[in-house]
Order: sequence, then C-alpha cells, then structure tokens
Amino acid sequence: MSEMLANHYFLVRNFLSAKSIYESLFEKDANNKLVAKKLIICYLTTSELNKSLDLFLSQIKQDIDFLLHSDSNSEDCPCPELAAKIDAGELIFSSEFEKNIALGILWLYCSLEKSIAYFKTAESLNNADKRISEINKILVKKLISTKSNSIN
Repeated sequence: MSEMLANHYFLVRNFLSAKSIYESLFEKDANNKLVAKKLIICYLTTSELNKSLDLFLSQIKQDIDFLLHSDSNSEDCPCPELAAKIDAGELIFSSEFEKNIALGILWLYCSLEKSIAYFKTAESLNNADKRISEINKILVKKLISTKSNSIN
C-alpha cells in the first residue's frame, strides 16, 4: 500500500481508508512526520480521539513547528472544514472535554493561539488527564518563544 493512495483517500476525505494505509506506513517508519500529521486527523475523524491525542502529543514533543507551519492550501488541510463541522454539530464527540481536545488538535495546524484556548478549556473541564496539561505547557512555551523571537 502506498502513501500516494493514502493521500488520495485523505484528499477525498475518506479518512477511514486513509487511516489504515497511514497506520501501515507509520509502523514501518515512525519518523515520517507527514504521515503522522495526517494520521492524527484520521484518528480524530474516525472516533479514535485517544490515539489522535497520543500521536499529537508525541509529535509536538518532537517537532511542534512541523504541525504549526502547515500550509492549509498546498497540503489541502481539512482542519478548517472539520472544525466548522464540529462547531455545527456534524462531527460529534461524547463530551465538551473531547470536543475541545479535537478542536485544539485541529487548530494547531492553523493557529497556535486558538489551539491553546481550546486546550485550556479542555483542561478546565477535566484536569485529571495529564496529557492535556503537558500539551498546554508545550503550546504556551512555544507561544512565549515565538513572541520573544518576534521582538528581537
């Protein structure tokens, strides 16, 4: 199975078919950031939010900039349309906590500040999940670093 076929499925928003191929590719090469980036979204859209969150956390620990500097046009990133579907109630999660996690993940591809806002809300709804506080620390540290670099 090829990455090209997975990318085709991803482009036509058949996330379930794309997911199985991306999983196979990721098993063979866990350093493939492009595959990981798309697999995060596939998990999110196929009701595997925990897998999405775990992979998301792993990726931002390794290289947050790779997710942050996504180009929604050239990469045909579905994040804005998926976020709109979540807001419209077309893509449903079992709780406000999960909804905010999903939106936090999606928005990091487009806006660090919006992602932080959703993860902060998720943490306020359930501070027992330590992954969320860890994500918030990483995101806020990145925001501070970005603002500091823009001043210098």
